[in-house]
Amino acid sequence: MYMFWRSTLLAFAVVPLLAACGREEAKPDQDVQPQEARAETQQPAEQPAAGVSGPIDAALAERGSELFNTKGCVGCHRIGGGKLVGPDLKNVSERRSLGWIIAMITHPDSMIKEDPVAKKLFQEHMTPMPNQGLTGEEARAVYEFLRRESQ
Repeated sequence: MYMFWRSTLLAFAVVPLLAACGREEAKPDQDVQPQEARAETQQPAEQPAAGVSGPIDAALAERGSELFNTKGCVGCHRIGGGKLVGPDLKNVSERRSLGWIIAMITHPDSMIKEDPVAKKLFQEHMTPMPNQGLTGEEARAVYEFLRRESQ
């Protein structure tokens, strides 16, 4: 009888452990970033930026300009002229990769928690970048605007 209870107890203890094995649970307060953006955030700041080269898309840059102004980016950032509240964005596309910039624009809250470069920027400027709810496509337009304005 002792063997029966011991085997039963062992089964109840081991089965849930095996069922949970290999399963990654999402944390409800954690923003989920695309895998590509997460990989980009692992690059150290000193590494050359992997961005978009070639001619600037004028229509996309114009849309980015509109978003930069209407979403309030202009209240914290300058493009040339030094720090305002947040960092100066002049030549940011040369300092940071496209993926990092897109992730920072679309997921600033999780970037500040997880990305070493974003953490350092937060420590320097002491103001978190608010999440303005931009889509990846809108963030790409802002990126193109920043490229244009940095010329």
